[in-house]
Amino acid sequence: MSEDPRVLPIAPRPMEGELLSSWQRRVACRYGLSSDGLAVLLGAKPAHGGMTGFAERDFAPDAEQVRAWARAAQMEEGALRALALSAGSRPQGCYVWGEGTQTGAFRNPVCVACLDDDADGGRDHHIRRAWALVETVACTRHDRGLIEMCPHCLSNMGWRFKTCDEGAVRIVCVRCTRVVRARPSPILPANSRFRAALRALSAGLGDVIDNEPSVAGEMLRVARLLWATPRGRSLTPFIARVLTDRPLPSVEAQVDRSEPLATIPLGWRMATLIAVAQLLDLADARRDFGMPSFSLERLMDWTGDSPSRRPINKTRPVAPESSRGRRPQRDMADYRAMADAILASTEWRQVQGQSVATRQRMLGRLMIRALDRAPQVRGGAPDPAATLRRRPPIAGRRVACAPASFPIAPRCRAG
Repeated sequence: MSEDPRVLPIAPRPMEGELLSSWQRRVACRYGLSSDGLAVLLGAKPAHGGMTGFAERDFAPDAEQVRAWARAAQMEEGALRALALSAGSRPQGCYVWGEGTQTGAFRNPVCVACLDDDADGGRDHHIRRAWALVETVACTRHDRGLIEMCPHCLSNMGWRFKTCDEGAVRIVCVRCTRVVRARPSPILPANSRFRAALRALSAGLGDVIDNEPSVAGEMLRVARLLWATPRGRSLTPFIARVLTDRPLPSVEAQVDRSEPLATIPLGWRMATLIAVAQLLDLADARRDFGMPSFSLERLMDWTGDSPSRRPINKTRPVAPESSRGRRPQRDMADYRAMADAILASTEWRQVQGQSVATRQRMLGRLMIRALDRAPQVRGGAPDPAATLRRRPPIAGRRVACAPASFPIAPRCRAG
């Protein structure tokens, strides 16, 4: 005869807009357990790490697990099942997985102002579903960026739920165990025009992901290309070769290059989203952040992606291949001239005497710049691309792939 199911004496209800895993962790911490530990006691299987863990906790939880939690909390199964993210049209790669590296820890980005509102209103801290959307890098309610580093000790080890003396559940830093709250003297916000452009980009990409699955799939593909290694010649992803002034994600970040938007750190996610939107000409990114410094064809060539898959351009039809002039091949004299120009450049002379890594980054940047220039046509007609490059830049636009770091504000027309 089977044992009667256990009923939890204390099981708060899910908050409006809360992630399922957030509710499970809030319940479990009241018993001094992790959500996986409590799930085992309830007769459900614990979740695994990575994509599997995200799927089991939030995206498409197992029916038996939902049944066990609903039974223990004396809730309707349908109410918990409705919290699964798979009920929408988004694929798993369009959500931030937020998997931690320690038992009971998680790495979801949070808005400290929203957490302060929870505390001021006598509510538990909880993770909003909106924070798990890959395009969400800032809180629209408080107009401030999300954080994934502790505001006290600046650790990026993640968070966990903890029951405080007053009985409320708070999110604390895994390393220093201090409650996550806004600093007494808040940091000055980013440039208002940049914030407006970032809000418009987030809203525009959100509409694309939710309403145009084919374009959302193309976004994920371009993001994977940006985080791919250029034809296996090094371990450095392509985007790091373009944004050389940003430190690479640490080992603790556990970046999955097959699903980069779901796993890369917050600052890199913002830069990647801007680059993807620029390359695909989505959400007015080229108007607000400038033209990309390289083309999607160039990116596919560097990473070895199939050239037959053409980018999506929603504003202008792509001219047939036969109507576009091909660049002439370079000869050895061109390569020698490029090498001499790089060695004689001011940028290269300025980094002499610095570290090997600094010189290599500068050399890679100068090489990409030189290779992106069309080769000279000896005895032929002028190159239209070269003519365009000689034109003065349009005022108010910044020609760049993406901002180097948050909250550095590029020139934009928003706001």
